[in-house]
Amino acid sequence: MGSNVIKSTEEIVSCSDNGQHPLVYISLKPGSGQCQYCGQKFERTAPATVSPQGETRHAA
Repeated sequence: MGSNVIKSTEEIVSCSDNGQHPLVYISLKPGSGQCQYCGQKFERTAPATVSPQGETRHAA
């Protein structure tokens, strides 16, 4: 799998490398995680919010 980091707003993500290894679930509670089979890295990000003026804002 690629060396890029997949960002997600979810607390738990899954990885199977498109069926190349067993499906595993990875907790991103600590902020990041990595697949034990293929090494894919995941990072938890804050969800974007929309202001009353319609502007998209990302939490810091």
